[in-house]
Amino acid sequence: MDRRKLLSWFGLGWLVSLLPSSLLGCSESTPSNTSSSPAKSAPESVAAAPSGNFKAIGTVAQLDKDGSLVSSDKKIAVVRDPKDKTKLLAVNTTCTHNNCAVLWKSDKKQYVCPCHDAEFAADGAVIAGPAKKPLPTYAAKIDKDQVVVSA
Repeated sequence: MDRRKLLSWFGLGWLVSLLPSSLLGCSESTPSNTSSSPAKSAPESVAAAPSGNFKAIGTVAQLDKDGSLVSSDKKIAVVRDPKDKTKLLAVNTTCTHNNCAVLWKSDKKQYVCPCHDAEFAADGAVIAGPAKKPLPTYAAKIDKDQVVVSA
């Protein structure tokens, strides 16, 4: 084998070894939230509830008193649906623009990011930017006197 052929084989091997990392670099690093399913994975640090794969966030009385519930790790917020008070809406509180923690504004019935004023509906949908992606959502329900969120 001559030197030119040997170098071309090394070059080809080098290119092939870069292919997997190049393909990974082109893919999304986080899953997209374009699914219509309301159930997403919850952070593991939410306190466990006795009902299957749901985790307790707080009591119904506390939700009704405060207007919203936030998990102990401050990653999940639950509010009553402004359009249907019998339904609960749970979202991840991390802003999809710059990872700041959004806050529920009960007077506006929306979440607001204190960092850049992004606004999100109660169901996590973007109302005003700079955020472009909605907040991830979770399935939430009332189990006995507890508000529980899917995990």
